[in-house]
Amino acid sequence: MVNKHRVAVTGLGAVSAAGFGVGALAQGLKQAERVFQPDRTLDLDFEVTLGQADEACFAAHDYPALDSPTGRLCLSAARECAKNVQWQPDGLSLGTSTGGQSVNEKALFSLLDGAPLPHFSYPKQGCMAAPTRLVARDLDISGPVQTVSTACTSSAVAIALGASWIAQGRACRVLAGGGDALCYTTVAGFHIMQLTGPEMCRPFGPDRPGMTLGEGAGFLALEPLDQVESEDRHMLAELIGWGLSSDAHHMTAPPEDGSGAEQAIRRALEMAHSNPSDVCHVNAHGTGTVLNDAAEAAAICRVFGADVPVMSCKGLTGHTLGGAGAIEAVATVLAIAERRAFENLGASHPAADCPVSLVPPGGLDLPDVPVIVSTSFAFGGNNCALVFRAP
Repeated sequence: MVNKHRVAVTGLGAVSAAGFGVGALAQGLKQAERVFQPDRTLDLDFEVTLGQADEACFAAHDYPALDSPTGRLCLSAARECAKNVQWQPDGLSLGTSTGGQSVNEKALFSLLDGAPLPHFSYPKQGCMAAPTRLVARDLDISGPVQTVSTACTSSAVAIALGASWIAQGRACRVLAGGGDALCYTTVAGFHIMQLTGPEMCRPFGPDRPGMTLGEGAGFLALEPLDQVESEDRHMLAELIGWGLSSDAHHMTAPPEDGSGAEQAIRRALEMAHSNPSDVCHVNAHGTGTVLNDAAEAAAICRVFGADVPVMSCKGLTGHTLGGAGAIEAVATVLAIAERRAFENLGASHPAADCPVSLVPPGGLDLPDVPVIVSTSFAFGGNNCALVFRAP
């Protein structure tokens, strides 16, 4: 289908372990202070460090029948985004990897303990679409409304989907993003795979101990660029390309050469009509695990060379799973606004198997009209890349 419109980003919303709101995320990226701490809410029988969001990040609302922790995180970020642009959304594209799993776990634990089963509705609270239903109801979004669940690329793919609605004229004002709250299934699952533990993550760094899980949500407000220009309004960035791929290499591991990631990046650049040399910075997926960082570094080096400045937000927020792509997209737009690449928190020098140029402490200045690529990769071999450009 032929795209009719260019896509403008006019608003942002975010909550994470860095704090409530986009301002807190921006401050954390600039000051580069780690916010991880031992688990304080899940009562686990093993030691793990997590990026947990404050209670203020979980929105209060008037729809208890639609309630879930992930829904409340998403609602906080979506409300902030909608408030910043002061318009009524006519579309919602929301990505999550856990949906209402926390609610399901609560019911299961009650059954295992022999306690009365709490009243809940799986379609309204426990399923993958539960957070989407809550946000759409609270903000009175009539459609199109879509849930995306592709593991750790979920909210990045949701942004690409929402952008396609704008480009094709299907909607004019879309909230696109997503999030995830921490739950037992996630934390225990990664613990069993020995991918996380008490040490904090060091994306792309030497002797990487693994990922640090986090929770949070992020949203972008997307509009047709010509609509924004005709109304003489300010835009934060232009989303000029997006690319997806599925390498299906392994259930949890990427191909060692990062070929699937490379394909998604090149597709995004092709759509953006951009050359690799146009890109001045990469906001990388950078989970801090041995295999993923090495594979992503290989892909980055083949596409852009070894000199493009690279950073990962996960040293600040933790790996927020389905919310990672959206939070990192928000961080990318903030980098465009500041004309500054934020430092790669957790590692200032790359490991031998990650021959990339990490953004050093204090950050780096960017050109007047920066083009930045934000990457997201997930279990099952699905990959997504987004290309942003300054206005």
